[in-house]
Amino acid sequence: MIKKLQLKPQLYPADVIVAKKRNGLGRILNHYVVYVGNETFIGNLQDGVKVLSESELSDLLVDYEPVRIKPFEGTDFQRNQAINRAYHKLGQKYSLLNFNCEHFANWVQKGKENSVQVTILFSVLVLGLTYKLIKVNNGKRR
Repeated sequence: MIKKLQLKPQLYPADVIVAKKRNGLGRILNHYVVYVGNETFIGNLQDGVKVLSESELSDLLVDYEPVRIKPFEGTDFQRNQAINRAYHKLGQKYSLLNFNCEHFANWVQKGKENSVQVTILFSVLVLGLTYKLIKVNNGKRR
């Protein structure tokens, strides 16, 4: 399965595969899957965090194009901790805003659940609402 990804000659445990939707508007978002070693990948999909079977990974590769690897940065000891964090989250439910695939990947690699994509989404919404309020009020304060 690693050979199918063809991103670099070798993946290392706790590396993250970053992929984009092959078609459509979803192309602007990234999808993240964690490699935990021994040709095993863990992802946070709509049905939650789970070890991906070979067929599930193949199905993902039909819709998503791997674009880069986000390498794990740390010592071997920290890498083992990261892998343990990945397995610890097995079964956790998916939440688009609170625990999506990016939250999971960042939790594994850094021990912090965060999503830059969600932060950007909220920022765009706040800016849009602010603009709308200013426009509705013609820039006048009440």
